[in-house]
Amino acid sequence: MIGRGGARMPTAPAPRGDVWAAGATTAAVAGLFEAAWFIPPLAILVIWPLLFVVPGWALMAWARPRIGATGRLGLAVVLSVTISAHLVYWVSLVVGGYSRETVFVVAALLALPLPVAAWRSRGATFGAQLRSAARAVRRERVAFALAAFATAFVGLVLGSGLWHPTPTGVAAGGSNWSDLGVHLSIAQSLNAGNFPPQVPYFAGAPLVYHWFSDFHAAIAARAAGLFAVPVFVSSSAVLAGALALLVHGLARHLLRGRDARRAAVLAAILVVFGGGLGWVRFVADVAFGYGDPVTLMVGNSYDNSWYDVHKQVSWPYFRIPSVMGTGLLVHRATTAGLPILVGAVLVLLAGLPTARARAAGWRDRPLLIGLAGVLGALLAPFHFFLFPAFLLVAFLYVLVSGRLFDRDAPRNAALLMAPYALAAPFILAPLLNANASGALKQVRGWESAPMADGFWPVVFFYVTNLGVPLLLALGALFLRGLRAKAFLAAWALAMFVVPNVVQVSVIAFDMNKYFQAMWIAVAILAGWFIRRWPWPAAAVVLLLSVPSPLLVAGWTAFNREQVLDQNGVDAASWIADNTPERSVFATDGWLNSPTDPAGRLRLLTYTPYVANLGFDPDLRHRQVLEIYCSGDPLRAVALMRQLGATYLLDGTRPQPCDKPTDFAASTALEQVYANPGLRIWRLTAAAAGPGP
Repeated sequence: MIGRGGARMPTAPAPRGDVWAAGATTAAVAGLFEAAWFIPPLAILVIWPLLFVVPGWALMAWARPRIGATGRLGLAVVLSVTISAHLVYWVSLVVGGYSRETVFVVAALLALPLPVAAWRSRGATFGAQLRSAARAVRRERVAFALAAFATAFVGLVLGSGLWHPTPTGVAAGGSNWSDLGVHLSIAQSLNAGNFPPQVPYFAGAPLVYHWFSDFHAAIAARAAGLFAVPVFVSSSAVLAGALALLVHGLARHLLRGRDARRAAVLAAILVVFGGGLGWVRFVADVAFGYGDPVTLMVGNSYDNSWYDVHKQVSWPYFRIPSVMGTGLLVHRATTAGLPILVGAVLVLLAGLPTARARAAGWRDRPLLIGLAGVLGALLAPFHFFLFPAFLLVAFLYVLVSGRLFDRDAPRNAALLMAPYALAAPFILAPLLNANASGALKQVRGWESAPMADGFWPVVFFYVTNLGVPLLLALGALFLRGLRAKAFLAAWALAMFVVPNVVQVSVIAFDMNKYFQAMWIAVAILAGWFIRRWPWPAAAVVLLLSVPSPLLVAGWTAFNREQVLDQNGVDAASWIADNTPERSVFATDGWLNSPTDPAGRLRLLTYTPYVANLGFDPDLRHRQVLEIYCSGDPLRAVALMRQLGATYLLDGTRPQPCDKPTDFAASTALEQVYANPGLRIWRLTAAAAGPGP
């Protein structure tokens, strides 16, 4: 526009974004949120992507790390899972409660990148992202296919065996028979008002152990109005796929050369599906005629196998579980914690190049270094064991990469460590509990290894338990051309040493999580060693490495060990429908209880599980035994009041039970439910008054 005197008038700057696209996206998101609120199953399509992938993908798009497509997608998953769980936790504390409303508020915050992206893109970003994603999938189609297969495999195994209704009740396959109650009680009780959470199977004690994988599942279940078990299946499947992607992405970052892509695929296969030589027991059992192959697989564990087919402890010992056998199919903390660990390491490596790479022109990325610290810090409530493992691996990388003493080391250390303030609320209490209980101690060798048998039997134990990949990894250390050799060797060695010198839990076996962290480095080294082998030779390696995890997957999918009989299932439904949230039950103290699926609290479970949290279960065990077996209903009522229990589940009794208490003899207890297998008693209003 021309003004007076011929001067050009200033014009308003053109808008930098597409306001209409941003507005339309915001309206669409709001409409989808409204639909998901009133039709809860729609939350699977609307809210779950925000809990599992969208915010992490936005972070990757913003940070632009030099990481391959597989690694970026894996990071999108673990970043989304960690950020969403922590946001829901802190927002719930601020507003005074965890609820479906809280989940939707956090989901709305996590959806903010969508209108921002639409505003910046002027309609181009979505199509460009799709085209870029298609090109990435074509480039790494084998790796993406492997991740999809891992997702489907874990989902199908858990879908078959995690919670299997039968004519006589509910069964769970494999080790989930003993572990499911722990995870299910956490998720279900959280969604029934147990927030901030008490230990649902040791009512009155704060839940301070690694519980966020179950919390994240509870969040997804709350959004969609679902029982926790289907969400366990879905989240474990997604995280298994993320682990495959992240291992591949890490291997692609570390390995160079024309065969690096093949080595990365082999490494991902070995991490997810590889294991030791426990399958030789299966071959021997079939050969000796102890059963047909299907019956033996369904009835026995051949990975992390403590007993033989005759239920005896016998040599050779196979006590180190594979990543598949425990990490992905049973121990939900590891299902989330292991990919988070790998993701944090990958981001650190992308942000902090080695001294050699830096001399060649690569620059430090402070944003990525800080993001690695955030991911490592947010790991704390997901996995108590792997939280310090990241710091150790990070230190080893800085050391062997020549970055420990350069001029930027103080800045980089501050960037990495500053986010650890986020971990303090979650790590101090478990450490204090472990120290006070005596669980935190130095050891001479991992307790589950046959240390008393001497040096060579221990060597044999580790070689057979870690199998062919360990031998290949050792061979890789003698190859030339692998620049990351020192780092991977240090990683593997450190994770091997930790459980052999220190114990941080009452159950020494739980230190096996460090062997699973070790397995990442072992698999990458092994993949490098065989990268140029002919496919038939590589297939032999896989044939020797995958049977044990596949056998334990079959055991998990098709074993039918009863978790609850039908009376227990019926009681669980009644409890969920007819008792107040946060109600506390006296139960017999066994592994599984109707209170677990009902989402209510109980006084006691299997005592080693309580001890593993750093609490002393002995007094509570004596009190529960006294409630059921003192023969004195007045004393039982007094103890229930003292412990805050309003209900009592009377089916089986703790053993030994010399003087069973007759609860019907007390006027302070009223029967509120009965079926052929159990009865439920409630303290009367007068008896449930203020305790002493």
